[in-house]
Amino acid sequence: MSRHGKYCTETAAALKAQTEQMSRVVNELDSIHFSIKKASKLVKEIGRQVATDKCIMALLFLIVIGVIAIIIVKLVHPENKDIRDIPGLAPPVVTNNRRLLWNHS
Repeated sequence: MSRHGKYCTETAAALKAQTEQMSRVVNELDSIHFSIKKASKLVKEIGRQVATDKCIMALLFLIVIGVIAIIIVKLVHPENKDIRDIPGLAPPVVTNNRRLLWNHS
């Protein structure tokens, strides 16, 4: 075999090895790209869930603050008729005009 043939064979083998290595690198890059896209979608979904949770917590907080405000106003001004009585908070109404269903006399 000539010297030139030997170099051609070595060059072809090296070229084949480098081509296989490049193919493996491209496959790894594709895998990494797919993983990044998947992770990005997951992060967006988690972000939406966190935003929804924060909105729900804010609404619950506003409801609690509103109920507390109504209780405080009713305690400070119990004769204020603009605010309806909260069941269980207002004192019972005492009336003396009770009638019995039957009379024992």
